[in-house]
Amino acid sequence: MLNLSDEQLAAFQATMKKRIEEEAKNSVLELDRTLDVVVSKLVNEGWTLPAELPIAAVYALGKTTELDDVNTFMADFYSYDDQRNMKSMIKGIQESKIKPGLLKMVNECWQAFSVKLYAVCATSLLSVIEGILSEFSDDKQDTRMMKVCQKHVDTFPQDGSTILKHVWISYNQFIRKLYQKSDFTATEPTDINRHWLLHGRSDFEIEEIECIRLFNAVHSLCMVINKEAKENI
Repeated sequence: MLNLSDEQLAAFQATMKKRIEEEAKNSVLELDRTLDVVVSKLVNEGWTLPAELPIAAVYALGKTTELDDVNTFMADFYSYDDQRNMKSMIKGIQESKIKPGLLKMVNECWQAFSVKLYAVCATSLLSVIEGILSEFSDDKQDTRMMKVCQKHVDTFPQDGSTILKHVWISYNQFIRKLYQKSDFTATEPTDINRHWLLHGRSDFEIEEIECIRLFNAVHSLCMVINKEAKENI
């Protein structure tokens, strides 16, 4: 056993504390960089960062090339074990703090999804997303969803890792893609476009995967709402 003076012990403790703090900071920065890669891969395929993505999947997506086929991975993730993760996601939405009217729409969307009425499901989920996003705006008359997302992204520091930060970064890109301006006389975008779909101009064949993307987007926002509700208690 070391026989240290009070001064030596204090110096040793200070050194250890500094080392622990440096290692913790480096770990946060490393996770931040990994999440940056994960979000980049997800948004390229029209996904927001899932609220309950396992850490093993985060590292597999962010640090290897094993899961570069994002759509296949996400489809497998939500269909695994008789849709266990999908059902858990729906339950998470149902137990969230969103408005009763929006919750009713989500339940009806889930019913439509269950009987493969994907166009009905997707169209209604777009309204749910706009309804939830509007709660994050200071101006309840403001319908500019891209502005709402960008404002929240801008509140986070450049460095420093939080899941919430990366949810908003992914959502910002998701909304920009969903709301992409497009001339109705031009070729329809290859992904779901809010304007084409809600204005009745779309010939896009909506499949199961598009609805899963939108449910996932709703769940990501519900996680944010739940976190803010806890902080305000």
